[in-house]
Amino acid sequence: MLRGKFYGISDLGRVRTRNEDAYLINPLTGLFAIADGLGGRKAGDFASNYALEVLDDELFHLLERGMNPKEALKEAFLRTSTKVYERVSTSLEVRGAMTTLTAMLIREHKWYIAHVGDTRIYLARGKHLYLLTEDDTKAQLMVRRGLISPKEALNHPARNVLVRALGSRSVVKPHSYEGYTAKGDRYLLASDGLYSYFSDEELLEFMLSYEPKPLLEILRDEANERGGEDNLTAVAILITDAPIVATLLARFQSITLRRLV
Repeated sequence: MLRGKFYGISDLGRVRTRNEDAYLINPLTGLFAIADGLGGRKAGDFASNYALEVLDDELFHLLERGMNPKEALKEAFLRTSTKVYERVSTSLEVRGAMTTLTAMLIREHKWYIAHVGDTRIYLARGKHLYLLTEDDTKAQLMVRRGLISPKEALNHPARNVLVRALGSRSVVKPHSYEGYTAKGDRYLLASDGLYSYFSDEELLEFMLSYEPKPLLEILRDEANERGGEDNLTAVAILITDAPIVATLLARFQSITLRRLV
């Protein structure tokens, strides 16, 4: 059972007329997820909500059958990608819709991530901020190929151009990550409509200063004040207790994580 506090929020923003973001919190399974329907795509809101609905259902049944959490999340994600593609490729009403999907499963003091797109998961641990996911964008692809630097990618014209999303093909394999939870860990799942308005230093300061509900309300209001040009969605998690062994393993693993601040 997860020992912690959590909260989710989704907001239309100041410019858009339809919210194509969605989030999911399931305390029974320990699943937290966000999805961002691609802006400008027909029925992006359907794709994001449908992806979360399918993922939640598939994961529940796989865990009920005794599959280990890591494999269950990956399999549920693959099944979700297939079902989303089938719906958006066979229905005229939602044809062409696509979505990002970023999911974190927390069970038995470990976290597992399955991720496609540019929605992100941050971790504030100690005095540092880590990024647990990697964007599926053209700019990030250029970084991996050594064509531009991570700093240049921040303002590159291709920073928001996705190269992978659910609905684009019949099977979309997720990036997978895993690690241990430590007492005091603070996780933030966020769509680009939220995190793009804050520097890494600001995110760390906010995450360390507030518990999940006030944190998200403050981030929402500040993002809208700074422009609110996109929908914004986020889920925040605070781990209030974890065994000493898990905490020690988590802190040791921090060395391997991508540290931003």
